[in-house]
Amino acid sequence: MKLSTDRIVSLSAMLVGVSSLVIVLYQTQLMRESQQASVRPHLTVALLLNDEGAYLVMRNSGVGPALLERVRIRHRGRELEMDPYVFFISERGAQRAAGLSVDELIAGRLIPAGEWLLALGWEGEGADEMVAELLGLFDIGEVPKSWYDAAGVPASGPDKAIIDVTYTSVYGDRWRVTSDTLVPERLD
Repeated sequence: MKLSTDRIVSLSAMLVGVSSLVIVLYQTQLMRESQQASVRPHLTVALLLNDEGAYLVMRNSGVGPALLERVRIRHRGRELEMDPYVFFISERGAQRAAGLSVDELIAGRLIPAGEWLLALGWEGEGADEMVAELLGLFDIGEVPKSWYDAAGVPASGPDKAIIDVTYTSVYGDRWRVTSDTLVPERLD
């Protein structure tokens, strides 16, 4: 088969067109990944202790808002669909409810980038007692072991409750964070 100049030009044009299509599709994929990364939330559970009080907080140190999808407490082999405040009150008694500050962690709640919610806390006098109670009840991975030692409670164990939160980004990407870890796990 003899190749004419017209046939060579036609085949070259088709090759250039197909190559351009592949490059455009690849660039589109890269742009989509970049957009998703630019709004990625990063939630962690932490213990905040300052002059004002002691607080269990849910912090979004990511670059996008986090929409809470599911909040559970894992404790003694059970999974309970409840907020840490409700769990704390059920374990420690209603008499402790007076004086507690709370921002509920519930499905549908939005935590903006760079913000935190005071999931449970105590203001003023008695903050040291509150730290000991929180450390005695919850396994919080971000807390140094020396804090547990100072409170006289074990850092982890079967009697410790773990806060388990599933959340999404504005693009619907799903993550799960637990109070005993520092890094969220991607679910999708």
